[in-house]
Amino acid sequence: MKTKKTILIFITDIIPLLVVSFLGIFKFKLFLQILGSETLGLYQLFTQIMIYVALVDGGLSSAVLYSLYKPNTEGDKKKFNALLAGAYKRFSQIGIAVFGIAFIVSFFVPFLIKDTPFDYWYIIITFLLFSISNVIGYFFVPYNCLLEVKEKKHIYNIIIQGGQIVLSITEIIMLLNNVKFEVILIMHSVVKLLAYLVEMYVCKKEYPDIKLTQKEKDFEFKKHIGSLIFHKINGLVGSNIDSIIISSMLGLEFVAIYSTYNYIINMMKNILGKLSTSMTAIIGNYMVKSKETVYVIYQEFNSMLFYIAIVICTSLTLAIDGFIEIFYEGEIRTDFLIAVSFVAILFTFIIKMSTTLFVSAGGLYKETRHCAITDTIINLILSLTLVNYIGISGVLVATAVAVFIAEYILKTRVVHKYIFEKNPKKHFINNTKFFIIYIADLIIGYHIINLFTINNIFIWFIIFTIFTIINALIILLIFHLLKETTFINRFKYLLKRNDKNEKSTNTTK
Repeated sequence: MKTKKTILIFITDIIPLLVVSFLGIFKFKLFLQILGSETLGLYQLFTQIMIYVALVDGGLSSAVLYSLYKPNTEGDKKKFNALLAGAYKRFSQIGIAVFGIAFIVSFFVPFLIKDTPFDYWYIIITFLLFSISNVIGYFFVPYNCLLEVKEKKHIYNIIIQGGQIVLSITEIIMLLNNVKFEVILIMHSVVKLLAYLVEMYVCKKEYPDIKLTQKEKDFEFKKHIGSLIFHKINGLVGSNIDSIIISSMLGLEFVAIYSTYNYIINMMKNILGKLSTSMTAIIGNYMVKSKETVYVIYQEFNSMLFYIAIVICTSLTLAIDGFIEIFYEGEIRTDFLIAVSFVAILFTFIIKMSTTLFVSAGGLYKETRHCAITDTIINLILSLTLVNYIGISGVLVATAVAVFIAEYILKTRVVHKYIFEKNPKKHFINNTKFFIIYIADLIIGYHIINLFTINNIFIWFIIFTIFTIINALIILLIFHLLKETTFINRFKYLLKRNDKNEKSTNTTK
């Protein structure tokens, strides 16, 4: 049953995300062609700044989710309801606070843009409109947590992701009709509010005994915030400082270049990240009961992630520049060093997913604070230094190095110590062969792709589809020879067990 839930959550997460992502590629192009690279850069800058303003929540949603696992598993409805009621009160307060901070910050946003072509008050007004669309979600976070811990995240996915599809389609229509940027931002708020109201209605109907406004409230989750704040800051610096540094030191045109690459990389991150998030609640609930087989699952997940990383990142490194040049018709300047740097970040993101999953499921927020601090310090120092020498690539290299050291090396040590009670040395040595395979695959692939002339999107698609399929089969064969394909057997076992459970249920009926 848990396997079936995992698959259902993953499917309802991934399909809408794929639709939104592909719509986003066309939306991105329209935004660039109709509103211009400066407006696109401004929009991306707003996104980064608003995420920093959101630091005020301190990672509260993760703390609430972790606190809900135990009462949910034990069937303690009183405790469960009190925690959700406490979360509802806190998030309502945070929503108001975030907008208040955004209002103050708006007056300083124009000063973060080098040689801005926009009017001072235009930047302030559009930033506030953008802020409203982001603040709305805070008032509905407890409903998100409720659905996730109840392993009903597919309901959230269908409603909220469905809302994202409607938002993307509406935005494309508006862009084609030359609607102003500020009107598009207002539309964002309207669509998001409607989606969240539908989610609230479904939650109340599905769980009528849950009263978020009840008098009895529990704020136990607050004890995790002190540790989570470090991870929140680290996440912001690691993923969202780049645009601000590029905007203030290089200008909005360079933000547009960065954002074009970043959109494609983030699309891959979001798609692959669903593989991890769809399993978080299930592993979290499972770890409360037993830890006997978690290390085996961790190792299998690790091998699978390296396989995915090698196949995807080799193809993407070789394909991304060609796609941008053809699809955006030369309007975005490409650079192979930027491509390599961006994909290096994606590669590190993928291989650390198993560790990130177990840190979240195990609630190891306090134990990994030093990882977050290390990541932040390395990223900031290297970014501010290297941007002066190699521009956008310098910021990206800084992020990749910081994530590799803090997230892959240090966090892996923590997980092995506190969850598995093992020395990670053997794990790191075993992973070395995967890095060697990736580098060799990238070098060979580079020479193969250079044999072809790619001058239109159809040829690009055919060549890289064939290359990716053949490469995936070759890498799978190598993994098989190295006896690193046990994750395939795990999936077969889970599917067979699922079939047996369903047959047994049908027979009983």
